[in-house]
Amino acid sequence: MSRRVASLPQAWAERLGIDTADGVGVELVAHFEHLAAFVLGGEMRPAGEVSAEAATACGDLWVLDQFLTDARRVISGQEGIR
Repeated sequence: MSRRVASLPQAWAERLGIDTADGVGVELVAHFEHLAAFVLGGEMRPAGEVSAEAATACGDLWVLDQFLTDARRVISGQEGIR
């Protein structure tokens, strides 16, 4: 099985389900802004209670973590984006 090596923006356009790599930055900024607004200004519920907004913020955090992991791989010269 041969793996196609994609650029970081190309790979993330596909992952995020957007048409072009040009929109990746805008999409990642939106994830960051939502996460930051929730963490800095959201109402935190007691432990064990999770709101839909908190679940979305966790998803935003996961997306940003995965993007930064891939970006670190590119910067360090490791081959390909997973």
